[in-house]
Amino acid sequence: MEGYNKLASLMGACPEVAILRRFGSLNARNLLYLQAELVALEDSLRACTERNKASSDADRAASARDWYTLSRLGSTGNNSSDVDAGEEWRTMLEIREKLKEYNAALVHQSLITGMSKPNPRDLAFLQEWMRRPSMGNVYLLGQDSDIWANPEESDLIALQARYSDSPVSRWMTDTLVHWYHQAIGRKLRKPKPSDWTANTVMYSENGVSRLASVLGVFLASLLPIASIVALYFVGSDAIRLIVIALFTACFSISMCLVTDAGVVDIFTATAAFTAVQVVFVGTSGHGSEGKA
Repeated sequence: MEGYNKLASLMGACPEVAILRRFGSLNARNLLYLQAELVALEDSLRACTERNKASSDADRAASARDWYTLSRLGSTGNNSSDVDAGEEWRTMLEIREKLKEYNAALVHQSLITGMSKPNPRDLAFLQEWMRRPSMGNVYLLGQDSDIWANPEESDLIALQARYSDSPVSRWMTDTLVHWYHQAIGRKLRKPKPSDWTANTVMYSENGVSRLASVLGVFLASLLPIASIVALYFVGSDAIRLIVIALFTACFSISMCLVTDAGVVDIFTATAAFTAVQVVFVGTSGHGSEGKA
């Protein structure tokens, strides 16, 4: 298996490396041409409507209020006068077909534009996989041969872009796994015996996400306890305020890094965390000084 077949096998099994061009410029150009055609047809339709409206013929005059009469005029025409009378309906039918094409292209372009760019490490892996003889060793011969070797990165999309929810989980997925594999993983895990996975080891992203979640839960439980312990052994009110400020800042920063919570959620959780510290200070006296 080689060439397109081998590349398709990898992309089918690993949709995060199914990296393709979205042809943004060509799609936009196609929409502009379709739009221009519709503008011209719209002008023609408007002119036909005005001619029928001004006509002394009863059917043509009634066509603005009776679609059946309008459609019948469009289906007849043995002389130039009849052809001119039915031009409005024929133009409308042409517009109908062009609108279907335009609307479909517009919806497709909207969907494509909303697709995510590929993860830089996935793109780098695909480039290395295609280049290395010990891995994919895929060299295409056509004009598409440099799509991945010299990509227009702004024009690339991935069918299932691999972006984690939080900065920490992204760092774990993109960097820590790579470090782990270089140091330990390659000694413990061997590539599966498959043509397209030659010398390629796959790690589950779900496992990395779970590890990031465990880290988040650990910090969420550690910071409140650590702040209470620190406040308990601090006697000075001024230093207590500094401790509260530092732990509150650490808490909000950890929320930003470890979770995918929004600004409102982080603000609410930080306010609650600060309130807990203030209540403790108010109810515990002066810590070590109060015990003397």
